[in-house]
Amino acid sequence: MIILINMVFVANLTGQSVWQAPDSANHLKNPLSVDDVTIARGQKIYQSLCQSCHGADGTGDPVMIKSLNPPPADLTSIQVQQQTDGAIFWKISEGRGLMASYKSMISEEDRWAVVNYIRSLKKESVKNKNEKNSNKANVNRQEVDAFGFSQLINAKTTYIRDGKGFGFSIQHRFGATKFDKGFVQNFMGLDLAANVRFSFEIPVSKRLMFEIGRTRFGKFYDLGGKYLFVKQTADGSIPLSIALYENVAITTENAPQYSNTATFENGYLFEYKFYHRLYYDTQIIVSRKFSDRFSAQIAGQLVWRNLTPYSIKPKEDSYVIAVPVSMRYKLGFKSAVDFEIMPNTQHRNFPISLGYEVASSGNHVFQITITNSDRILSQNLLFYPTIKYPEDGFMLGFNLIRYF
Repeated sequence: MIILINMVFVANLTGQSVWQAPDSANHLKNPLSVDDVTIARGQKIYQSLCQSCHGADGTGDPVMIKSLNPPPADLTSIQVQQQTDGAIFWKISEGRGLMASYKSMISEEDRWAVVNYIRSLKKESVKNKNEKNSNKANVNRQEVDAFGFSQLINAKTTYIRDGKGFGFSIQHRFGATKFDKGFVQNFMGLDLAANVRFSFEIPVSKRLMFEIGRTRFGKFYDLGGKYLFVKQTADGSIPLSIALYENVAITTENAPQYSNTATFENGYLFEYKFYHRLYYDTQIIVSRKFSDRFSAQIAGQLVWRNLTPYSIKPKEDSYVIAVPVSMRYKLGFKSAVDFEIMPNTQHRNFPISLGYEVASSGNHVFQITITNSDRILSQNLLFYPTIKYPEDGFMLGFNLIRYF
């Protein structure tokens, strides 16, 4: 999502017309006082909605400058700062082209608060050279996120939202399909049985978050938590982000039917207990943002289930060890390609997934996915057999993540 003012003050260089606010906008009066409170309020909104294009310091994000025409405006420039508060407010409200309209998305007071924050950016242009160098050093020490969302396709990332608001996600996987007559008859697998997971993320701080979710297949309810130990910095003094993720899930399906002679390993007769419904997922996740466009991560993962009577044949392991690898490459303003592969100790199960982000911003992402498993929760995904590319086909799906 782009926000803010005039992305076309450099338009004279690109051959496009300058974006002028109407005269009536110049007469609009800012109802908010310019103080630390309103500036801080505007800064939070800016960081959420504007920073992805206009950069942390207002001078423009390097990737967006290269990929957009016209590029995002330098909000510290004279061309922006000489405008009236009303003109800037009007442009935030109305939008133009790739610049979205925020009249119905954020309140009037919040838009005025953003104006106040933009005004504070001009102070950077009058600081002396030593202060500018100091500011650059501070920017270089800023923490960076390898991924802008807590979930890539199936894999968890090291990302944790700031400790305000909450996140909501939907993961959907359709039935297996091939490029044959069934592709049309079953509408690319959408007519077949589908799996879905809903979850809520509740950040406690920039280092700690919790989540709660429900998955259709397996009728799982799950509770998870993530703690970020260290976070990568722009200057490379901390080259990696490292997080611990833990999730416990309980299946509410009917108890499986086993033979009366089923036993535990010690010879005692098997009896289905509550704790047999519990499944666990533990991960250590390591990520790195290599450039403005490319990020990658690797994780060490242990998934454990409490079920498995030992006398049942063939004997199934109670655990799976996996080493998921995930990558993301930004194609432009709102698009990226995601790839995941999950080598693990289940020889019959090797999840491989590809995703395309058709719309992403600091507040939401929508992915179209292709995968070889309709399972979503790791406690089910890594135990359930995958299908084989290309003989068994593939499965389409989507992910939607929204932060509030």
